[in-house]
Amino acid sequence: MLRKNLGIDIGTKQISICTQEEGLLLREPSVAAVEIDTDEVIEAGTPALRLVEANPDRLRLCWPVWDPVVKSADILCAMLRIFLRRAVGRTVLRPQVMVSIPCDLTEAQTNAVEDAALAAGAARVHLLEAPLCAALGVGLDFSSPVGQLLVHVGASRTEVAMIFIGEMVTHLTVPVGGNAFDSAIIEYMRKKHGLFIGKRTAEQIKIRIGALEKSAEEKHLDVKGRCMKNKEPRVVTLSSKEMLGALTEPLTSILDAIIAVIEQTGDDMRADIAKGGVVLTGGALLSGMDKFFDEVMGLRVRRAANAETAAVEGAAVALSRL
Repeated sequence: MLRKNLGIDIGTKQISICTQEEGLLLREPSVAAVEIDTDEVIEAGTPALRLVEANPDRLRLCWPVWDPVVKSADILCAMLRIFLRRAVGRTVLRPQVMVSIPCDLTEAQTNAVEDAALAAGAARVHLLEAPLCAALGVGLDFSSPVGQLLVHVGASRTEVAMIFIGEMVTHLTVPVGGNAFDSAIIEYMRKKHGLFIGKRTAEQIKIRIGALEKSAEEKHLDVKGRCMKNKEPRVVTLSSKEMLGALTEPLTSILDAIIAVIEQTGDDMRADIAKGGVVLTGGALLSGMDKFFDEVMGLRVRRAANAETAAVEGAAVALSRL
């Protein structure tokens, strides 16, 4: 087959490209290295991070994806062109793509994404909401007349959707995700320990000791920051058990969204949720989030085995079913 059929998930922090036949072809940061003087995109993804670090006077980093809008269509287009070439090389026929998009994009944003993908080299572009893509990616049965609740946690937003026979009966998007977890940790360190830390440090804390399981073995991490009082460098030892307190606010926002969607569904579908539980997907899931939600809500909550790549894999599945 000369023409590639690609599933694409363009996240605020990560972009993934895959096919049904070959699996994941590319997963890289959705960032571009841009020439400061000309705004020309020089590189994208991991090489862009290294390039800007080596040439900070000539280049800058640009994250052009929705947060909350598509910030630069031209940069997004150039970045996609680089990623498509990196994923599939030069092909005789331009690829057909299915792009996983957030539920809350405006018509202008949706058009901007479609136009950028076409200009980047796609022959045809189809768009599908991320919860539906993720549902297909984890293998939920769209032919079964059973309500299924899916929660997709990304970097900048969480999308909760009640899905019935391949349609979102009701859904809700909240601007809470991995970035909000980082911000909550920064605020916790400021209030609890009087220490200022940056976003990169907060992300490392989240990754290394951000477990929400109460029964999990306690971990400790020495965190270096700047004292709020005297501005001097200081080290604080942080425990994994503190994470629940640090992340209470964003976790509560996600819980409220899940409950709101459940309350908007009919009795039959609520019975389906009670029986089938809740599926968690997305690249910003915290360790133990499934068990935490399970205990709080009293529902069976499971993290999909392919949670991080469910949306892009589902996009490829959706394209094959057109």
